[in-house]
Amino acid sequence: MRTAIITFQDAQNYGAVLQAYALKTAVSAYSDTTILNYFNPYFHRNTAGHGIKCVIKTLLKHRSNKIKASKFNTFQRIYLTGDQELLLRESLMHTNLNFDYYITGSDQVWNLDCSGKDTTYFLDFVKSGKKCSYAASLGNCETTDKKIFQKYLKNFYAISVREDSGREILQSAIDKKISITLDPTLLLDKEEWGKRFNLKFEEKYVLVYEVVTGHKLFEQAKAFAKSVNLPLICITDTDKLRIGAKVIKDASPEEWLKLFAGAAYVFTNSFHGVAFSLNFNKQFFVELLPPPAKKNTRIIEMLNRVGITQRMTSECMVQKPLNYNNINERMSLLRVDSHNYIKNLFTI
Repeated sequence: MRTAIITFQDAQNYGAVLQAYALKTAVSAYSDTTILNYFNPYFHRNTAGHGIKCVIKTLLKHRSNKIKASKFNTFQRIYLTGDQELLLRESLMHTNLNFDYYITGSDQVWNLDCSGKDTTYFLDFVKSGKKCSYAASLGNCETTDKKIFQKYLKNFYAISVREDSGREILQSAIDKKISITLDPTLLLDKEEWGKRFNLKFEEKYVLVYEVVTGHKLFEQAKAFAKSVNLPLICITDTDKLRIGAKVIKDASPEEWLKLFAGAAYVFTNSFHGVAFSLNFNKQFFVELLPPPAKKNTRIIEMLNRVGITQRMTSECMVQKPLNYNNINERMSLLRVDSHNYIKNLFTI
């Protein structure tokens, strides 16, 4: 039995490549699994902007960007796609791929704004084989075209999404059962991640992970680190000065995992920053981004699912430590349900 996964495997984004790795790992328990090395040109467009300031910023970041790109390429080759050549949409549409199952997901594969309205992620290139999704996310998509969902999902064998909000949108468009499953990074528990990447779960520092430049995130983390007498490490792409912290801009996915494993506290505004903080049982604080940002829904729904409703950085100094006995119990049940969804794809 052979399965192909299509996802955002070549994005220079920690959550994207780690969820791809985790989904491939979980599906491989039941099937010979391949991640298609699909190239979406929308992801690789030049967004640097114009003008002297943009040029200077690009030049200043060139070295770290080059190092980071090399590290991501190595990770993707070793753990995700091997030495496959890039697949363009045209070649996918005109090639008979010989797989029994096709899985789209996870990540924001059904966020039309994120993919550039690329319907490849709806498996429209598949000529034979069962079409499925795993934890496909619509994200906070502003472009919600129900006609696209109606057209491309009607022949799916099984559908699961990551958020309740995504399920509501799809249920208003198609008459099919839609399951809720965990983000793939949560399919592997703390011990599994630790064994696979030789992680040491220490508590040595305060970690900041900014997926976008935070509003008050860094300054609050800096003050907190001082109050608990721990060094501060910041993983960021921002051009803003981060005085008082060790700044890391070119971590590999493996290094990123090790930085999370070694943290005593995590400050983040990232969905996957929250996911790994939960999975690694870290004390963490979340900055929900102010308008016009629309990235909060995914984080809020995940926190609600494990019974955490108040993790705002503005309250971090007075919050009690998280009770991971309760959180892990909830997470374990959700993990079992999600693994059962994958298992049932191949046994029903």
